[in-house]
Amino acid sequence: MGKNVVKNLDKVIKQMQNLGVNAEKSIVKINEKTAQEIVSNAKVNARNLGVFDNGKLVQGIATNSEGKLNQVVFAKEKYSAYMEFGTGGLVSVPSELKEVAAKFKGKGIKKINIQPRPFLYPAFVKGRVQYLEDLKAKLNELVKKNG
Repeated sequence: MGKNVVKNLDKVIKQMQNLGVNAEKSIVKINEKTAQEIVSNAKVNARNLGVFDNGKLVQGIATNSEGKLNQVVFAKEKYSAYMEFGTGGLVSVPSELKEVAAKFKGKGIKKINIQPRPFLYPAFVKGRVQYLEDLKAKLNELVKKNG
C-alpha cells in the first residue's frame, strides 16, 4: 500500500517519538501487531475467495520489517495482484492504490476478464482504522504518564 495512507500518521508518530524511547518501542509494537492483524485478516479473506491453488495464495501473505518503524504487508504469489484487482474489463482499483496496481497492468495482448476478489485491501482498510486508534490511545497514555 502507499505510504501516508493514514491521515495525520506522521504527526502522531512524531508526537510519540518526542516522548522518548518508551514511546518509540510502543510504536514498533503497534506497527508489528497491526501488520500481523492485517496478514491474518487478509489470509481469512483469501481463504474465502474459493481459489483452489493448494493454499499458495494464503501461504504467500506475510509481513516484513523495513527499518525500525516500517512494516510491509505483501502477497508474494505472481497472480496475487490479479486476484486483488481483477483483469481485463473487470479491473477495479481503489483510487489510493492506482500507483501500486499500475505495476501489474498487462500489455493488452490477451483478453482475460477475471472478476476482482480483494483480500488484502479490505484487511488493510480494517487494520489502518485500528492502527490509528491504537496509536492515539498509547499517545494519550504516555502523555498522562509523562505529564
